[in-house]
Order: sequence, then C-alpha cells, then structure tokens
Amino acid sequence: MSASRRHRLRVFLVGTEFFRSYGGIQYVNKLLVRAFCAIGSRTPMDLEVFSYTDGPEHFPPAHCGDSVVRWYGARRRRGAMALQLAKRLPVARPDMVLFTHVSLLPLEEAVRRLAPEARVAALAHGTEVWQPLEGRVARVVPRVNSWVCPSAFTAQKLVEAQGIDRAKIAVLAHGLDPDWTVESAATGAEAALPERTGGRLLSVTRLSRADREGKGIELVLRALPAVLERFPGVHYTVVGGGGDLPQMAELIRKLGLETRAELTGARQADALKHAYEEADVFVLPTQVEGFGVVFLEAMHSCLPVVAVRAAATPEVVEDGATGILVPPGDSRELAAALIALFSDSERRRVMGEAGRRRVAAMYCFEHFAARWELWLAAQAPEALYAARQTVAYMPASAAAVAD
Repeated sequence: MSASRRHRLRVFLVGTEFFRSYGGIQYVNKLLVRAFCAIGSRTPMDLEVFSYTDGPEHFPPAHCGDSVVRWYGARRRRGAMALQLAKRLPVARPDMVLFTHVSLLPLEEAVRRLAPEARVAALAHGTEVWQPLEGRVARVVPRVNSWVCPSAFTAQKLVEAQGIDRAKIAVLAHGLDPDWTVESAATGAEAALPERTGGRLLSVTRLSRADREGKGIELVLRALPAVLERFPGVHYTVVGGGGDLPQMAELIRKLGLETRAELTGARQADALKHAYEEADVFVLPTQVEGFGVVFLEAMHSCLPVVAVRAAATPEVVEDGATGILVPPGDSRELAAALIALFSDSERRRVMGEAGRRRVAAMYCFEHFAARWELWLAAQAPEALYAARQTVAYMPASAAAVAD
C-alpha cells in the first residue's frame, strides 16, 4: 500500500437505494453521497458506495465532482452485494462502514471477518426502528459501534425499542438537497418571494397503503369540507405517487371534492418546486415522520406549515412560529388551523418568512455536510487527522493517488 493511500480516509457507504427511484430514504442516501464527496474535496478520501437496488448505470458521476469514488450496484441481488463487499473489504480496509438502513445489517458479519479494524455505523431513519427488531438484524444491533438518527425522537426510540446505549447515538438532522438552495437560502426573507393567490393548499408525500393512516392525507380530505364552507375557492393539491392513489381518488369522489382536490402523482424536481411556489399553505398531518424533509422544502419555499404534534415533526416545525401543530387524528383542529391561516395573509407571510430563515440557519446542504464531517472526525479521528496531514505536507499530485 502506497504512502499516499495509507493516509486517505477510507469510507464504505452501504445502502438500499440511491438513484434508481425517488423517496425519502433515497433522498437522504443521495445527500450522503454528496456530503461525503464535499468532505473529500477537503480531506483525502476513498469513498466506495454499495447499493442493493441500483445498477452501476444509476450512479451519476456529477454527484461526485473530483472525489475518488467507486460504485457497486447489485440490482436487487443480495448475494451479489455480499460478494462485492467481500471482495473489497480486505483490499480497501475501510476505516468506516456506514449502513444506511438496518435491513442491511446482516452484512456486518462480513465486515467483522474481513476488515475487523473497521468501525461499523448504522443510520436509523424512523419507523423501521421504532419497534423491536428481529432475527439476524436484531443479533447484529449490539455489535454496531455507532448509530446516527435524524431526530431526537428516533434516537429515543432506538434506546427504548432496541436497548441501545444512548452514548452510541448521534442526532444529525437532515438538510436540503443543494439543488433547492442554489439561489442561496442564506438571503432568507430578502430573497424574491413567489406570487401567491391566497387559496392553494399543498401536500407532498408518498401515497402508500401502509402509510395511509400515518401520513394523514385522508384526514386532510375529511377536514377540507369545513375549510371550503369558509373559503369555497380553496384548491387542494396532493403531489406524490404510490399504490394508494386509487383509494384516495375514490375518497375524493365520495366526499364530492372532485373540483376542489387533485392528485398529481409524483413530479420531477422542477415541477415539484413549482408546486411549492404556487401554494399558500403546506399541510401534512403525518404521525410517522422520523424527520420530514418535505417540511424543509415547504419552509424554504416560504410556506406556513400545518402538521401534527407527533413523532419528530415538532423538532422541525416550530409551533406558532413557522407553522401550526395540531393534535394527531383531529380533523376539526386541523380544519381550524387551515381556516386560521387562510383567514390571515399577514400571518401566512410572517410564518413563511420565519420558516425560510429557519432553513437558512439550520438545514441547508452546507449544514448537513458539516454535521457529518464533525461526526466522521469523532468516529475516526486518527484516520481523518492523517488524511488532513496528507493535504498539508504532501504534494497535491501524490495526495490524489489511489491504489
């Protein structure tokens, strides 16, 4: 192993899916790749990304810049993923192996056997760890060196449901994809605000049958008639795909809301941003959020948020400042909050501007990357220090060499 290779931070990122489709976990996984590449622009790093679902063609080099990254896609073949890891572990000898979903933790056995000096970490998103884990996954849990959660709520669930020592858990809040902040959210309320009509309500979420009660779209639809009694011009848009679309369409028909509510299905990034820009109020009464990136997108778009006082939502949406939080499952309170905001354009403006400032201060991509860089420094301090000394004392051409 060359001297330059010996003094590079070596990280394996092992995830379920990164680029093949869109969803909350994919969003965070992509953000992690960008964050580690950003860290790699300042600290010599070898990053190897293993995806269970993606194929090699799904990894866009544009996310990596000049960082040294190797990609491995298993195309939903668990054996192929295990083989890829088994080949690379003894060769690369990673300092850190980060599993981005607990379902992949059985692969930790290969890490312990083939790269025993590596630290093993796992990312817990939300509901997948709120109940006791079982089988091989449960057996691996005590051996994981470090856990990362996006919220204090999920961290506490890890302690209660999995019996994990709180000292092993770091809370690192998610952030916005840099594409959302290209115009610099740091300008806060001084940025050009979109023109708004005063009568558009928006939800953005995946519509799956498993999440029907937890996400709360049905609750919004049942609250909508009361809102329409006061404001008959309100129009409700739900952006998001999923298997529950036909059931939600049927509920809209039964409630007689065909002209007042629409389901658009999933939208690409530009169309999604346009939906936020057109809206006046964002609503998502979810009870199952381990964080809630859509709240960041809404606040970045200067929208007041109506949500529920449940799970991790109060950590992201500041009740009374950037939105209104109501009790879970209460359609009357939900309707009252929506009516209050549609009644007061000044309150909507103030809350929207406060939300944008909150995102600018805490949740931009730069904040996300900085949180992970500090975490890496705490997890592998010797490796990180050696890598940075490479930058300081070795020629740039030598520092860029990889095996």
